[in-house]
Amino acid sequence: MTSLRRLAAGTLATVLIGIALSAVVVLSGCRKRTQTAVDTNLPPDTELTSAPAPFAQTNYHIHFFWNGADPDGYVVGYYFAWDDTFASSWEYTTKTDSMFKASIDTVGETRRHTFYVRSVDNEGKLDASAARIRFDAWTVIPVLDSLYRVDGPLDPSYPEYDPDAKDTVLMGTPCTWEWGGHDPDGFGADIDYSYRLDSETFSQFDATQTATLEDISSGFHFFYVKTKDETGAVSFPDNYRFTMNYDPDSDIVDPVEPTETLTIADGATIVFTWDVRDREELEGVEGGIKEVWIELESMGFLKRFEVGSPEYAQEFYFTSGVAPGSEHYIESDNTATGGNKVHTFRVFAKDVENRFESPSDVPTDREVYRFWYNFAPTTEIVSPEEGEIVCPDFTVTWEGTDQDGEVVSYQYVLDPQVNSWQQIEETSVSYTGVGEGPHEFRIRSRDDSDCWSNEYEIVHFFVEDCD
Repeated sequence: MTSLRRLAAGTLATVLIGIALSAVVVLSGCRKRTQTAVDTNLPPDTELTSAPAPFAQTNYHIHFFWNGADPDGYVVGYYFAWDDTFASSWEYTTKTDSMFKASIDTVGETRRHTFYVRSVDNEGKLDASAARIRFDAWTVIPVLDSLYRVDGPLDPSYPEYDPDAKDTVLMGTPCTWEWGGHDPDGFGADIDYSYRLDSETFSQFDATQTATLEDISSGFHFFYVKTKDETGAVSFPDNYRFTMNYDPDSDIVDPVEPTETLTIADGATIVFTWDVRDREELEGVEGGIKEVWIELESMGFLKRFEVGSPEYAQEFYFTSGVAPGSEHYIESDNTATGGNKVHTFRVFAKDVENRFESPSDVPTDREVYRFWYNFAPTTEIVSPEEGEIVCPDFTVTWEGTDQDGEVVSYQYVLDPQVNSWQQIEETSVSYTGVGEGPHEFRIRSRDDSDCWSNEYEIVHFFVEDCD
């Protein structure tokens, strides 16, 4: 029994051992068929060797240096990114340094950035933890160095350069501006500009440094220019103030005769009156006449009237050959051989923008008036003589003289209270059947400058029957 038991136990043990060995063989065969490759490559490591200190402020031009090491291979390149780590943000390089330009918010002068870099080894494995640094980039706002209207008072090439002068532009004139600027921390980088008139929309930023605008309305205006550097930082707009202005206007109201025909007898007085106006004021825009200037060519500038002052008057007169010390005195300038020198009287209005009207010779716009002073012709009655007795049929003869021209006609009348004035070119007139008694004959002459004698020549005589 004992042996049987031992045999049975030995047999069972042999079977169990066989099963166990079979299981080991089977299990060993299964592991061999499902075994995967083991990655024994260690990732590379990356470090920033030169960069701004953490959270430091630095210029937007930044030079980064980095390096990588691989314990079981070698580094072939690097990936870097700004501010985010999306796959599309990473860029590849084989360099170990580079100069970058950080962007800056347009609303401020600094912006916080994060720079990432990680290396990749010869088997394509990336550093699992990128090296990074956070810092604040700053920039100096670009500067507008100059802004002026071409041919305006600030134009450096304009002969009358005046930095303190106001700029007033004749209405309807196109306006051209030029400007320039620089970026103090841009290391010579170009900057862009944008401009607008008044409250209109700013133009697109570009490198243009000039603009021409037309059809600008009357009144005050502002032309604005602002700058933008390569970081996107934008300056506060600089402005140029100017005025589009209609010329003030003046007209000589009296004398009303056309220009170049008025002849004034020597010693007589000529009175000029004028009217002035400013279109801005008439249209309800700020404006008005500030001063009126008058000028006579032989005497230059004569007088300046300030509108609204107690002495302001819209008239001025000249008297030839009288009171030489007076501001109203004028030389007749008649020549000894005949003829007269032309005088030119001018009126200029000046508006509140200190702009004079443009001179004009247009007859309908007579701020320029030409006239002559003239020695008046004289007449001498030859016969009958004063108090002479004549027959009812008689002839009156006379002579006319003009020292600066020629006598061309005469105006005469016999007994003015009874008869009408007559005109004749001859130097005598005959009468028949004149009634007896006292009579009066009057005559005056007219010269080739259309100037009449200052006084009538008069002779008194008697008519008696000669039979």
